[in-house]
This record gives sequence, C-alpha cells and structure tokens, in this order.
Amino acid sequence: MSWLRSIFKLLTGVSGEKLTVEHMGRLLTSVNHSPLLTRRRSLVILSRIRLLSFVAAILILTGILIDYIYYDPETFIKLASFRGAAATILFILTFATRNSDSLQSAYRALFIFVGTNVIYQALYQPIVLPDYLQSIVDLPTAGYALYPFLIAACFALFPLNIKESFLGAVLFLTAELLIVTLATTDLNPQPGLGVLIALCSACALSSFSAISQMSYMVSLVEQASVDSLTNCYSRNSGEEILDVQFRIASRQQSHLSVVFLDIDSFKVINDRYGHEAGDKVLTTAAKLIRRNLRESDVSIRWGGEEFLMILPHTDADGATRAIRRLRASGLGKRPDGKPLTASIGIAELQSSNAETWMDLVELADAEMYKAKTNGKDDFRVFMPKPKPKSKMSKTA
Repeated sequence: MSWLRSIFKLLTGVSGEKLTVEHMGRLLTSVNHSPLLTRRRSLVILSRIRLLSFVAAILILTGILIDYIYYDPETFIKLASFRGAAATILFILTFATRNSDSLQSAYRALFIFVGTNVIYQALYQPIVLPDYLQSIVDLPTAGYALYPFLIAACFALFPLNIKESFLGAVLFLTAELLIVTLATTDLNPQPGLGVLIALCSACALSSFSAISQMSYMVSLVEQASVDSLTNCYSRNSGEEILDVQFRIASRQQSHLSVVFLDIDSFKVINDRYGHEAGDKVLTTAAKLIRRNLRESDVSIRWGGEEFLMILPHTDADGATRAIRRLRASGLGKRPDGKPLTASIGIAELQSSNAETWMDLVELADAEMYKAKTNGKDDFRVFMPKPKPKSKMSKTA
C-alpha cells in the first residue's frame, strides 16, 4: 500500500496518508459526499460555468470578424448565424445561472455548456472542415480545428470525480466520433481518426486534472471542516451544513430535527482529572454519538462539551427515538468509572415554525437548559403552545 500512496502523492501532490478507502470512495462517486462538500463543489462548478460561458460567448462573437474577412458571403452568413445562436445561449447561461447547493443544478449547467459547444461544432464542421486536417490551410480553419480541443480542455477546470470524468469523456468522444463520421466526405478515415486519438489524449489529461482538483477539494474540506479531537464537524462548517439543510427542508416542507446535547458536569472532569482526561471523555462520547446516527445525520461539536445533531427528514418522534437509543447505549464513562450523562434538547422545524436555523437551534438549546436545570441526565422536546380557543359569540 505504501507504493500506491507514493504514486498518489507524486501525481496529485496530496499526502499519501489521505489515500484511505473512504477518501478513494469520495473520489469515485458522489454518494458518500457530505452536504458541505457537495455545496462547495456545486458552487465551484457553477461559478466556473458562468465565467467560461461569458468568455466563450465573447470569443465566438469576435470570430465573426475573421469569418467576414476570409469566407464568401454565403458561407459567412451560415457561420455568423451559428455563432450568434451559440453566443446567445452562452450569454443566457452566464446570467441565468445562480448559485445552488444542488449538484443537479451544476450538472445541468455543465451539460448545457458542453452541449452548446458540441452542437456549434457539429454545425460548422461540414462547412469549414469536411476532411479535418486536409482542410486546415489558414488561420480561421486552424481555429475551427482547434475548437474541440478547447472543449476537452474545459473539463480540466471542474472538480469532478472518477465516475463523472469517465462518463463526460465517453459522451464527448462519442459526439466527436459522430461529427467526424458525418462530416467526412471521402472514404479516407485517417484525418478524423488522428483527431479522435488526439482528443482521447486531451480528455485523459483533462480528466486527470479534474480528479486531482476533486482530491484537493476533498482533502481541504476534510481538514477545514472536521474538529481534530472529536472527528465531528466544527461549528463553522456545521453552521453552513445547517443552513443548507434548513433551506432544503423549508423549501420541500419536510421534517428537520435539531438535537442540542451538553455533557453534564464536564468542568468537574477537567478540574479534577485534567484536560487530557476531559479530551478522552469527549472523544469517546463523540464516537458513540456518531455510531448511533444514520449516514444522513450530521454531528457537530458546537462548543467545548456541547454537540449539535442534525437529523434530516426526521420529526420530533423520530428524534426522540434516536435519543432514547443513544441514552440506552450510553456516552461512555467518566474518569471515576461512573456513566457519562448529558442534558439534551430537541426541536423540529415543522412543529416549531422556526423562521431561521438560528431560531431552531435556540429552541433546542432552551430545551436542553430546562433539562439541565431540572436535574440533568434527561432530555426535553420543544412542544408549541396550543393556540387559544376563540370565544364564541353569545347568541341571543
């Protein structure tokens, strides 16, 4: 395994220690990506789509002047119409694309960008470069011949996993093969075959760059977002995840529960046994908390001995059952051998009608405080106050 780590570090520049099964799984597909990583990747892809679309639209429109100089009026009109249509779509993509937490939005924008450029190439190819390399005689034709390589190079600018890079390369090369097959006017396949081989190499290099970016992003997000002691998300990253989950739940009118957990009498542990013993208690408690959560749930170290749990698609009853399981399995032992206990508060979005994620956390925190002041080692669930009954007007 050491030689594989060495090759990984040589090719990507990322420490070979990051080459774990979990890390490789994140590079292979997006199934196990955290909401934070998904959001960061979506934002990067969309921002680069906007930039590339704007630059491509400007360059495509600029080429109209060159076409006007070199081509006859009939050919120029056709090429100008193709350029105008492609530039219009790219401009629309530039200004219509908005930031989103969803990878589906990023995939859609990427598909439109690549599809527009490939269709534009398919339209001009039979007119300008029917036989590819034999048709390259001057500056305009050289530019048209270079265009598919520019499309392939664009893939290198996006953080894509192995599955996405492979599917993107296959779809792009299949489209190029169809273009070459339909555009070639004679029976000599060598010019088009040579271009496809070169494009395969370009796609391979672009895919490597995209996967390397993905590897860097995974490593950076892991380092910046995870608390080194407990391996839970840090508070800053947790707030970002909570913001995403709150907006998704509000938009879909789905359940979202927040659990606020505070370890009881933790200051006594630090004062009596030292901070090293306190760190050990926190590490064990965090491990047991994560073990009792689902893969879709999120655990956050909110403060010193405070933890916040985000339970998507979970109502108050479901969150209560999860906390009962956690309390039954325990949070570990205190240094004196006694069970470690915690005070816990639960709040759910739909039943609380919280307007922001901060309100939801405050409600769970308030319930935790009630459990703490009422004897500790307990949990409370926020229950909305019943609406007062309207007085019936007396009938005569």
